[in-house]
Amino acid sequence: MFDYQFSLTQTPAELEQVHQRLIQTYNTTAHEGLLKEGFVPPIPLHVLAEAKGRLYSPDELARKFAYAVFPRTTNRYGCVTLHSYHFYVEEGVPHTQVLLWVYGEQLRAVLDHVVLAEYHCRYDGHARKVIDIRDGVFYPTRFAPPQGSLLPLNSQESLVLYRPQLRMPQARLPVSAQQLMLFEVVPTG
Repeated sequence: MFDYQFSLTQTPAELEQVHQRLIQTYNTTAHEGLLKEGFVPPIPLHVLAEAKGRLYSPDELARKFAYAVFPRTTNRYGCVTLHSYHFYVEEGVPHTQVLLWVYGEQLRAVLDHVVLAEYHCRYDGHARKVIDIRDGVFYPTRFAPPQGSLLPLNSQESLVLYRPQLRMPQARLPVSAQQLMLFEVVPTG
């Protein structure tokens, strides 16, 4: 309903103002669902009357959503690893801690309240583990390197590597049983 107005904002303050207007418009506009239920008038503000939601502090919200937040540090190429999946976040933030948020079927990489990348994922709540990550979307941000990328990535070119963890540590083979090099330089003279 307000996507166009949100897209016009330039600062967090402007975004907050547009969000407040959205809430005001939503709460004072008749809704088809309320009409079908027989509410007169079918306006959320009148239906809810004095009912108010609960306000939570940022610390309380972080605790409530902690199961879905994974802090990770990017490598020198701007990639992170989460539950055996290795994927790109943002080249302009090497060796930086980012937050990976899993919500529904979305995984978002966030730094300073800025979404760097988004992936489609499946999360197993019982195992508390991501079981699939794919289809990356990357956003232009203030963190991008000033020189830009030689080959910019898009969702079709994003690569997610799955690195299964080994169950049993492998024993080292004796030198005589190790595979020889394919090409070996031998002195001939």
